[in-house]
Amino acid sequence: MAIIKQDAIVPLGRMLFIPKDGNLKKEDLIIEASGQYKFAEKPDCYVIKNDDCCRSITVTVKTKEE
Repeated sequence: MAIIKQDAIVPLGRMLFIPKDGNLKKEDLIIEASGQYKFAEKPDCYVIKNDDCCRSITVTVKTKEE
């Protein structure tokens, strides 16, 4: 398991961008967040948007073990 981002703080209404490196697929990502978020896929990156109503969230993104 590799950590891509650890304890990244995402303020209200902001986004965290995870670049698509190599063969990284959305099924391979494990997202741990301290609040609600929305996940989206763009051609060049994955987007995690803070969807919590009142506060910043802390996000850790890992990959699954192969």
